[in-house]
Amino acid sequence: MKFLFSIGGISILFFGFTFRQSALPTHSVFIKSTDRLYYIMQRDKSFNNNILFKFIDNMPELRKRIPTGEYILDEKENTYTFLLKLFSGSYVRHKITFPEGLTVHQIIERLKQNTILTGSINSIPKEGSIMPDTYFYKFGDTRQNIINRMRDEMNNFKKQLQNENKTDLTWDKIVTLASIIELEAGGSKNRSLISSVFHNRLKKGMRLESDMTVIYALTVNGEYKGSIDRKHILHKDLFVKSPYNTYRNSGLPPAPICCPGRASIKAAIHPADTKFLFFIADINTGEVFYSDNLKQHNKYRTEIKNSQRYAKQQNMK
Repeated sequence: MKFLFSIGGISILFFGFTFRQSALPTHSVFIKSTDRLYYIMQRDKSFNNNILFKFIDNMPELRKRIPTGEYILDEKENTYTFLLKLFSGSYVRHKITFPEGLTVHQIIERLKQNTILTGSINSIPKEGSIMPDTYFYKFGDTRQNIINRMRDEMNNFKKQLQNENKTDLTWDKIVTLASIIELEAGGSKNRSLISSVFHNRLKKGMRLESDMTVIYALTVNGEYKGSIDRKHILHKDLFVKSPYNTYRNSGLPPAPICCPGRASIKAAIHPADTKFLFFIADINTGEVFYSDNLKQHNKYRTEIKNSQRYAKQQNMK
């Protein structure tokens, strides 16, 4: 209340020559706490070099109350209402969303393409060590700050789950498994079931045989340039030499293949109670079929191929 009164008092004191309306259409004013307010507004030309801003600059205790940010200056807005925006920190809040399943490289590329965030990324995180989510930020925030917040979110989530992990897997292996689940599941209803398949195979010493690990080996490890999806994996690709290829190597890959979200990490810790050892998805419908023996699995595979062939024939008519 005392603070608002001081602003009101300043406005009244300078009312005769400072209580002016903006002469420009609605636009953004970008203010850094280290810049002099008067020169920012002088460049902006909304209030014709209003001397009130110089007065505020000469009062350090008052000036430092204005946080760095992007402020909307509305058409015909007056100095008083704009000052209230500045001192109340009513800056524009932007957001950036990172979907689950992106690699660290993809996340960094999105941050680089963002024109509001500043600075470079000095500390490249490890794959799977940052949490995909929606993050809010303001003008003046750095790309490294977003990475740091994503890392903190992952660490906080790890602490929340520290008593939930009843498996024999370490946290790093849980995240590695979650990264495969994230890319294989394609939907929340499949996560715990697919997790059960991988847990069952690990217990039996079977290879995981995940197509997504092959894609990671082909694209991230430099075998192929660009991107590749499940539809375009060739039979020869299943034999690519890479520690990430779970068709060639037993157990989990040496590290995550993407940045999994909270739901997939929970699914890796809490697999469904099943005896399933196989699953196959119909790419056209998204339906996933589970089985506990190879004979049934191959039957599903044949049925899916036949239905896909029929759908293709119908589309060609």
